[in-house]
Amino acid sequence: MKSQLKTERQAHHDQPYFEQFDNFTLAAMGFNLTDDAYDELTHTRDLCLDADTAWNLSASIANANMALRVLVLRLSSGTAEARAAGVYPMEGETLQ
Repeated sequence: MKSQLKTERQAHHDQPYFEQFDNFTLAAMGFNLTDDAYDELTHTRDLCLDADTAWNLSASIANANMALRVLVLRLSSGTAEARAAGVYPMEGETLQ
């Protein structure tokens, strides 16, 4: 009998989790998480995903979306939406 390793499921993170990171890290997370999800999806030959793979794709996309949301809100911190969300720019960082 061939043993298979159990796929570890990724966690979905909330907005406060991502607020701890600087702008560059948020941008890199957004890119890397969507890139990983895209690779996983496009390398699935028949597009029939097992439950763990589907979960991990969903988690990657949700986490990338939240990282980019925090980044966008932070960079547009003068807006009412950003202030209402409690997102403010990190000291010394500006959008140029």
